[in-house]
Amino acid sequence: MLLTVTALAAVIVAFLAGSWLGQSGALDSNMKNSELRAELRDARQELRTVRHDLARYRAEVEVADQAREQLRQEIRGLRDQSAELEEAVAFYKNVMSPGASDAPMQVEKFEVSPENGERRFRYRLILVQSGDNRGYLSGTVSFALKGSRDGEPVTLDGGELLGENSDLRFRFRYFQELSGTLTVPEGTRIDALEMTATATAPRRAEVVQSLPW
Repeated sequence: MLLTVTALAAVIVAFLAGSWLGQSGALDSNMKNSELRAELRDARQELRTVRHDLARYRAEVEVADQAREQLRQEIRGLRDQSAELEEAVAFYKNVMSPGASDAPMQVEKFEVSPENGERRFRYRLILVQSGDNRGYLSGTVSFALKGSRDGEPVTLDGGELLGENSDLRFRFRYFQELSGTLTVPEGTRIDALEMTATATAPRRAEVVQSLPW
């Protein structure tokens, strides 16, 4: 009997000890899981905060880049305007300075640029009266295109190649701008465009200028 009672007591003690240890382990596991869930919530909140800050910084950088590019464009525009104004001042100084040259008439600008079409070009010519500009200079302008065709030198009369509304006659006191278009015939290679401006009244004057094509 004593042995039986002792054995039963040992079994009961072992059961109670195991039950207590099991409950203690479960309690520790629950506490650990709670701590991990709290850390997970904190990490998610920190991630949301970092993402928000990153998006804000990216937006600020993009706005700053756009502002810098706009400033660059404004600076380029102001520089272009300044260069144009300086060119205009130099031009009007030349126009309004009598006695600057012995020639009654000068070429201030002569240029050619491509127009719509492969063989169509636009010319721009500015003539200036120098010296005594109390009267009006009047006259005409002619063009000659020099080049080659089939390997042979050729000179073409620009008057036959001009487009409609091309300016050839001038009458001015200080300056005048003439412009128009030229169409080069196919099969012709042009090397230079020669311009001749001839004033007939009130003073005779002639200016010749050749422009490389």
